Amino acid sequence: MTRHKMAAAAAASALIFISGCAGMLGGISTSIETEEFETDYSTVYAEKIVFKGIENKDYESELNLSVESDVDAAVAEFDGLAQEAAELLPEGVKSSFRITQDVKRTKDGFISFIEEHYIYVGGAHGNTSWFPRNIDTLSAEPHDLALSELFSDDGYRETINRLIDEEVEKDPEKYSELWAEPHITEDTENNYYITDEDLVIFFPPYTLSYYAKGFIEFNIRLTEIEGMLKDEYKRIAAVG
Repeated sequence: MTRHKMAAAAAASALIFISGCAGMLGGISTSIETEEFETDYSTVYAEKIVFKGIENKDYESELNLSVESDVDAAVAEFDGLAQEAAELLPEGVKSSFRITQDVKRTKDGFISFIEEHYIYVGGAHGNTSWFPRNIDTLSAEPHDLALSELFSDDGYRETINRLIDEEVEKDPEKYSELWAEPHITEDTENNYYITDEDLVIFFPPYTLSYYAKGFIEFNIRLTEIEGMLKDEYKRIAAVG
């Protein structure tokens, strides 16, 4: 949805709210701009993250524009779904859409963050999706990194799956209701993010268990897989 269309929709309910908050992580500053509005058939809350302090200024602009464009496109798509759902929802019930940003890491020029989408357009409950972005801003050509790009060893997938199995064995009660093996595959391995200490592999609701279980995550210490990382990414596992 373009800016003027979003404004028009918001005007229908006479509610627009824009704010910002800022933080500094690892030398790269982040701020969150929020936009909130309500129409006759829906409510929307959307966060856009803005990065500053990235050495590559061209990429900094590109990344910020990418986040803004993705959020606007998601809101536009939701608006179409919400208009269709309005004819089916009970009187007084509105569709809702919420986008939030969760920064996991900006240390050593490596950015990892999750954009979360919660959408409700009818039914027993809404649905939540995570969209991870993992970027080495110090690279000559920064881009969203596939998990495989971090490793020099082709056996990384087998090692990660083994470490996940070990986590399940340590806490069998916690993982007793899984209906499938929590192994990364070619289709699921890019469901990951990186913190200052861990590589986190996540599985969305319904992938391994029922909806109420939410996202199932496995934390793998970066120091455990440091030897498999490419030389340029060994810095993300450095302690201290």
